Amino acid sequence: MKNYRQLFAATLVLLFADVAADPLQPAPQTTTAESISASTEPQPEALTALSQYFFAAARSGETAVLQEFLQAGFPVDLPNEGSYTALMIAAYQGQSNAVNVLLKAGADACIRDKRGHTALMGAMIKAEWQIAKQLYAIDCDKGNNAEATDAITDKSQMTAAQFAEKFGQTEKFKALATQLQDSAAAQASTTAVQP
Repeated sequence: MKNYRQLFAATLVLLFADVAADPLQPAPQTTTAESISASTEPQPEALTALSQYFFAAARSGETAVLQEFLQAGFPVDLPNEGSYTALMIAAYQGQSNAVNVLLKAGADACIRDKRGHTALMGAMIKAEWQIAKQLYAIDCDKGNNAEATDAITDKSQMTAAQFAEKFGQTEKFKALATQLQDSAAAQASTTAVQP
C-alpha cells in the first residue's frame, strides 16, 4: 500500500510539477491554439488536489512521498485551507521523520497559523516533546522579550513560553530548555577538549 501511494504521488507530482513549482507562472506553450490558452492560465484546482496529497503525506509520515513532492519543486511552506503548513501538521501528528524532511527542505518553523501558533506550539499541545525539542532549537521569538506570565495581547506575537504557560505546559517547556542548554554545554566542552 505504501509503495502504491508513493508511486501515485510521484506520478501526480510529475504531471503537475509546473503548477506546483509556481502556480501563477504559465506552463510552457504548445502548438495548438486550444492548448496554448489552457496552458497559460494558472491551474489552482491542480495545486489544490496536489496539496491534499502533500498534507496527507505530512500527516501520516510518508517521507518518501514528501521527498517526491519537494524534489519536484512543491512549495514547502504552502498553507492549507486551515492555514496550517505541512510542518505544522507533521509536528502536531507526531511525525518526527516528516518534520526532519520538511526542515531539511527549508520549511519555515516560524510561520504562524490563523490562531498565531507555530509548529512548535502544535507539538507542545500534543505533548510531542521530541519534536518540540527539534523545533525549540529554531528561535522564532527573537526580539520578543515577553515573559511567560505576560498577558497575551497579540496572538501573532505570542512566544512559545507564553503558549506553554497558557496551556499548562510550563514545567515541560522549562525542562526542554534545560535539556537543550545542557546538550549545548556538553557539546561545547567536548569540542574544546578535542585537539
